[in-house]
Amino acid sequence: MPPVPSGDLISQLLALFAVLGVGVLLRALGRGGQADAAVLNRLVVDVTTPALIVSVLRRSGIGHGAWGAVAASTIALFACALAGVAVARALGLPRATQGAAGLVGSFSNTGFLGVPVVLTLYGRAGDAAGTAILVDSIVTMLMLWTFGVALAARMGAGGDVDARSLLRVILHPNVLSIAAGLALYALPIPLPTWVERALDALGSATPTLVFLALGLSLDLRSLRGRVRPLVAVAAVKLVVAPAVALGAAVALGLRRPVSEVAVLQSAMPTSMVSVIVAARYGCDGQFAAATAVVTTLGALATLPAVIEALRRLLA
Repeated sequence: MPPVPSGDLISQLLALFAVLGVGVLLRALGRGGQADAAVLNRLVVDVTTPALIVSVLRRSGIGHGAWGAVAASTIALFACALAGVAVARALGLPRATQGAAGLVGSFSNTGFLGVPVVLTLYGRAGDAAGTAILVDSIVTMLMLWTFGVALAARMGAGGDVDARSLLRVILHPNVLSIAAGLALYALPIPLPTWVERALDALGSATPTLVFLALGLSLDLRSLRGRVRPLVAVAAVKLVVAPAVALGAAVALGLRRPVSEVAVLQSAMPTSMVSVIVAARYGCDGQFAAATAVVTTLGALATLPAVIEALRRLLA
């Protein structure tokens, strides 16, 4: 970890979850809800995150070690997809729920949560930020719309799996902003000061907007009646995934901070987009949504624990 006291790191992370709490409070008071979260999410996807990616990559690029983090995170993803299906099957859940468990037990919220958390802990300089962005683009987006869609279609009621899914990934604003940021870094192309400041201002708003939107979208009613399987799949996502990523990072000989970013990205709660994929291709969408809620709330406890474990194990 960077040379920052552990207490400061934890307080930075808790500050982000305090923003999430504001969103939950606004929802409880009837002052906001899913529609408002959707607006914030579109703003994050289309504006602030692309600005953040360009701002980070034009300064630091993506180091060679970042591909090792992609490998470690991918190993954790496949292991937890199998574990999620196996846990659901062992609990006697139907095939559609098994498919949902495989998706939400493996795909992490690396973009909306992982990148902001890494930036909060490490800042924009060095290899950490670029590694987090690459893991999100390859392990989450690309793998979700290929392997994830195939898994959901096979385990659920089915659906058309076509080339449009991959095209959506290629034309996603985050992917286009990666290309723009790397081009600005490689050439390099100087930007006017006012453009740099605008990119920095928009990008810096990403963590706050992300956690506020998550708070507005959390629906605790989705947890009723399925506590045991939800806790089991959440354990796969929040405990098994970072443990496997850590083992893979050590086996691959990854150095800090790349190894830490691989573990942190795998430790993030369930990807919200994986919930959409589960429902779209006939898996148990309600179970997937409930797992996203449980893992997001559970991350309040597990992420600080993972950060402290990394400080001790990789010191």
